[in-house]
Amino acid sequence: MPAGSLRLDVASSQGGTLLPFTAGQALVQGQVPSGSTVAADIPNFQFVVKNRWPDGSAKFAIMSGRTDLTANVWKTIGLSVTTTAATGTALSTADLAATGVTASIQYGSFGTATWNAGDWASPAQTVVSGPEMSAFTYRKPIGSDAHLVAWLEVRTYKGGRVEVMPWIENGYLRVASPTAKTGTATFTLGGTQRFSQSLALMNHQRAVLASGTTLTHWYGGADPQVTPRHNTGYLMLTKLVPNYFGVTSSGSTVFSSLASSYTPLAQANYETDMSATGYAPGIGLLPLWDVVYLSSGGDPRALRAVMINAYAAGRYGTHFRDETTNRPLLFSSYPNLVMGDGSNVNAVGGSDTGTYTPNASGGSPPLYDSPHHPSMGYMAYLVTGWNYFLEENQLLATANYLKLSSGVRKQAKGIFESSSGTNIPRGAAWGIRSLSQAATITPDADTALRNELTNSLTENVSYYHGRYVAISNNPLGLVEPWDHMNDNTTANPWQAHIWQDDFVTQSFGYLKDLQVTSSSVATKFDQFLAWKYKAIVDRLGPGTAGTFNYRYAAAYTMYFAPRNDANWNTGVGPWYANWGAAAVAQSIPVANGQTSLQGSSGSDPGGMQIGYWGNMHPAIAYAVDHGASGANEAWDRLTGASNYAPNKANFNDLPIWGVKPRTRN
Repeated sequence: MPAGSLRLDVASSQGGTLLPFTAGQALVQGQVPSGSTVAADIPNFQFVVKNRWPDGSAKFAIMSGRTDLTANVWKTIGLSVTTTAATGTALSTADLAATGVTASIQYGSFGTATWNAGDWASPAQTVVSGPEMSAFTYRKPIGSDAHLVAWLEVRTYKGGRVEVMPWIENGYLRVASPTAKTGTATFTLGGTQRFSQSLALMNHQRAVLASGTTLTHWYGGADPQVTPRHNTGYLMLTKLVPNYFGVTSSGSTVFSSLASSYTPLAQANYETDMSATGYAPGIGLLPLWDVVYLSSGGDPRALRAVMINAYAAGRYGTHFRDETTNRPLLFSSYPNLVMGDGSNVNAVGGSDTGTYTPNASGGSPPLYDSPHHPSMGYMAYLVTGWNYFLEENQLLATANYLKLSSGVRKQAKGIFESSSGTNIPRGAAWGIRSLSQAATITPDADTALRNELTNSLTENVSYYHGRYVAISNNPLGLVEPWDHMNDNTTANPWQAHIWQDDFVTQSFGYLKDLQVTSSSVATKFDQFLAWKYKAIVDRLGPGTAGTFNYRYAAAYTMYFAPRNDANWNTGVGPWYANWGAAAVAQSIPVANGQTSLQGSSGSDPGGMQIGYWGNMHPAIAYAVDHGASGANEAWDRLTGASNYAPNKANFNDLPIWGVKPRTRN
């Protein structure tokens, strides 16, 4: 389908009349101006805007409706912009109660949380309000336990069908004595047991009560089994996700590796050891399963993997819900609070005031390591609109804040410092990425949390500008790394991981596209990016005298400064004058007419889809899109190398790093 068309396909494996559906929809800036909405070529449809771009146009919306479907046949729903407002009375909690639905969550001997007719009138949150579908969240404590909470997210559709996502959460912020809870978790809907399984819930975990291929539960009729399929070319045009060039065919071997069946707290596609080095399918601006949804044109198998892995994120001890609000925490409420022990979160920092969350006991969740953490919940929310996934992303961003030393993060500013041992450059990069995503999808109406997240990103831009642009600093565009890859004698050059710096570059480039920082730092942001893009653009230089040879741009380590005691805080260095001087120091040869990319192991061009040549693609792509000086020529050198084209097809099956500029064919 055309990349620029706004449309949605839906299909049902069973078919039927007026089958309900819901999907999230990211939107190109300016396409749906303020005062306009989106209509469909079916009669039963609603379009609820949750976020807007700075110009007031719609940025993200949740679409719902009902339509007739023939079994296993895709139906395209045409969407168009209109100024005619939709009509109809929004479904209320009274409409939900009128369906007669009841629900309960039991967790062994801890107790049971039950919802009957009168309970539906008091939701914890109204997520969506519309004439075709309204959605609400509900919560109740499980028995008298101080930590266990039963949650429901409920979608009630016109016509009487109800869809429910139930989960149990063991993850308060400061309630004393967090520990493991074990019991048989049972979910009953409308008097019928839908799920029952023994569950060992460690501290700060949560688990959706579903299994196998059943990811949500239906009442008022059988599961309509409707699957949405987005125009993924259009999604990439919105800039809410990167612009991937891989094309994953339906017969690709990658689908056999993607999770297809859900088990609460199971590993799915996450690494056995999140801190493990080397290529991992979760590392990147988006993880493999999310990217394959885009590169495959919305293959249903990829969509299932997107949801299952977003559910599986509940296995990590990163769910610190503020018990005073029952929401993700606000940074300003806890400027010095740092994560305590027991949640198996790697490299936790210290609090300047000795203020920590309560230490946990009774067994630990799987290891969580922020320098290697995947994006969690973001894509799942973008394509499904389930609030559960939104909170997964928000709780991830706030957990990354909690693990940082309070002084290093500048208290409530939430600075992700690249030279901190609790981060290192890749930890700063992925922390900024996850924070950027959370700020992007937090609804505009949720002003308190959204403002906190955007303020933190604004502070990060100000911090990095102040450190690297406001004062003269490393002219190569490199941020200070945490590591020194030599013997630490001052006479030796400062050598560090250049590919980690590429992660920092691309994360800030992605943040620029998302437009979630204050306009007050717009000039600073542009100045910082102009400086930062030198790290990738000038490294992909022509290889003439006085420039770096692009053929050697991918490496495990490179020289960052002439001495291992270079002073980054004052900016005095000493520094290499430019990338040409750095090339001479590292004995990088001039090009001499040769055009083949060089390297072995992680630098091998034959494995660029999983190595350092791939890692740099998003960084140079954003540099091109943002008009960095020399970026177009650098992109041409990379992609015009004699051994680039033969290896480009490798990105079709492993497309994570295959990001290209939107401004180039």
